[in-house]
Amino acid sequence: MKAISRYHIMTRAFLLTLLCLCCHLSLRAQQDAQFTHYMFNQLYYNPAFAGLSNGNTLTAIHRSQWFGYDGTINSGGAPSTQMISYNTSSKFWNGGLGFHVVNDNLGPSSNLEFQISGSYFLSLPNGASLSIGLKAGMFSSSIDFDEIVVVDPRDGVGNLTGKESQLRPDLGVGILYRNGNFFGGFSTNHLIQPEFDFGQDQIANQLLRHYYLTAGYDYAVTPELTITPTLLLRSVGFDSYNWDLSVIGRFRDQLWGGVSYRQSESASAMIGYKVLKDRSLSLAYAVDIVLTDRQSKEPTSQEIMLIYTFKSKTRVRNLGRNIIRTPRYRY
Repeated sequence: MKAISRYHIMTRAFLLTLLCLCCHLSLRAQQDAQFTHYMFNQLYYNPAFAGLSNGNTLTAIHRSQWFGYDGTINSGGAPSTQMISYNTSSKFWNGGLGFHVVNDNLGPSSNLEFQISGSYFLSLPNGASLSIGLKAGMFSSSIDFDEIVVVDPRDGVGNLTGKESQLRPDLGVGILYRNGNFFGGFSTNHLIQPEFDFGQDQIANQLLRHYYLTAGYDYAVTPELTITPTLLLRSVGFDSYNWDLSVIGRFRDQLWGGVSYRQSESASAMIGYKVLKDRSLSLAYAVDIVLTDRQSKEPTSQEIMLIYTFKSKTRVRNLGRNIIRTPRYRY
């Protein structure tokens, strides 16, 4: 049996420290969309993951929050989110490119964002690597005043009708460290912190900075089976925190399954399979079991994911790993 190196001891200690820290963090509102398959969708959280997928990949996700829920006051249904992203290595510099589009529907309000990400890779001693990423794009927020239920008829918002939208520029940065089977990254979104007021001060809403810390380790149990625990810690303005912890098992790099837990919200089960002869198309499904405030929600949320890997002559990077995607819950 091989002796455990200092590196492996430090890696495991780092993951354990993060997990213990999360147990003492508070839980509050988050404005970004969330996905159960976050471990396959790291580009959305951190632009430093651009170019680190194995090949040129196109990913699509549809999430139905509280599946089957219907409002009792109006016809507004449960939140739903759609995302499309593309990730590829760059032919012109030692890095990668990517983009994503997210449509987040939240009853009378909705958000639409488009981001382009770029990364640059640096080699470190002992085979480690560092990826630095930047993303830029636009963030649009819309509100349908016809769907708003006003408690006080004297409220000025109750006299407004129609749909209003506002578009703002958006920026984000991130870094990613990888050494062997361990990876850890930190990123922040919405650096500009744009504000949406729709011409009404009483409904003005600022898009706050979101911070993301992610870490994971690939354990090769056998040549055919790999187990990957992953932690995603989210913070809004360093004032509130929320975390997800998942464990994914991959068999022959074709079939995978796993479980996930979101702090004080839900437990999830995931399964995925690569189809077609060349395994270029991956299909995945996730179901979340709501654990808190069940009386005001449907008991489950569901998510479907498709990943298509294009044939490419571009050199595959060994700095990253295959990426997949956790459910979204609004606090």
